[in-house]
Amino acid sequence: MECAGDIQAAANRDRRMQVFLTQARGSVRNGDLLRQAVDRALRMKAQGDEAMKGVQMDDALIDTLKEVADALEKLGIVYAVTGSVASSLHGEVHSTVDADLILTATPEMATRLSPLLSPRFYAPDDMLAAAARNQTMANVVDNRQGLKVDLSFVGSDSYLQSVLRRRVQKPIGDSQPEFWFVTAEDVILMKLLWRRGSQSTKQWNDALGVVSVMQAKLDWKYMLQQASALTITDDLTQLRNEGGV
Repeated sequence: MECAGDIQAAANRDRRMQVFLTQARGSVRNGDLLRQAVDRALRMKAQGDEAMKGVQMDDALIDTLKEVADALEKLGIVYAVTGSVASSLHGEVHSTVDADLILTATPEMATRLSPLLSPRFYAPDDMLAAAARNQTMANVVDNRQGLKVDLSFVGSDSYLQSVLRRRVQKPIGDSQPEFWFVTAEDVILMKLLWRRGSQSTKQWNDALGVVSVMQAKLDWKYMLQQASALTITDDLTQLRNEGGV
């Protein structure tokens, strides 16, 4: 007979699989790959719950991210890692089955990215070109690992352009490859921006994790200036108070 813990674990697993299915495309819709990705996320969450500080990333996700980053750099495409990977780097650990990048590229450059990622990744050139042209998001899926990388193409948005100019290069862990990341201040602001429409608890907790770890080390003058322009000053003030700064 299953205990309550087993039932809850199964429910969590099923929920994560449904989320991944709605986001993933192409041949990654393979049951074994999906199960591997979800099991990996649950292991990472358990490890993160124990550690709660620093950066813990599954080796498979690092490998997936490195392949994409190397391809972008070969084409001279400016990118920065955002999302839960960036908030884990700067703050408290959060498990994830994917990575989020912002980048600036023309449709022609995006088209040239496809053959550099294929066949390991599901990365159709028309999908990438359309995302670059329309300044939207496209996800490329690692058919080997069952993981995905979301590529958000930045257009003329002045704030996001400044985020890319402020990016910093850091390793993940002590001896891992280095990647370009958004700064701690910008990951907080971006999390609050993403949360504005959805009121997502996850986005709030990710941002709060960075504030709790960095506290006075953060450039609050910069963040308050940007928050005013982005109309998220009240959220940032509440976050600061909740983080005990």
